[in-house]
Amino acid sequence: MKKQFLIHVGLIALVFVFFSCSVFAEDSPGKKIFIDSKCNVCHSIDSQGVAKKTTSNKPDGPPDLSNVGALHKADWMTKYLNKEEARNDKKHIKAWTGKKEDLEILVKWLETLKTEAKK
Repeated sequence: MKKQFLIHVGLIALVFVFFSCSVFAEDSPGKKIFIDSKCNVCHSIDSQGVAKKTTSNKPDGPPDLSNVGALHKADWMTKYLNKEEARNDKKHIKAWTGKKEDLEILVKWLETLKTEAKK
């Protein structure tokens, strides 16, 4: 009887550990929106393990966004992605076409990115 109790407790503990780890391992909603919206066609976020899909060697091409949160606030990014703001006298190549709620989640997540790209 005591042995069965210990087996059940052990199984419950394993299930708890498994689900706890899977919850923490999930990507953030902002990262999911970034990828689902195909932002990674042009941009990488090396600090988050997001590679860009295109290969452009232009020095003035789309930047890695690993440190974008240290450079810009969410409200500026929202305006930039809606083509209401410019960076280096250039507006974003494409205006945001997704849901407003998704844009809010995306820019709040981008604002948290304050890490230099991994080399």
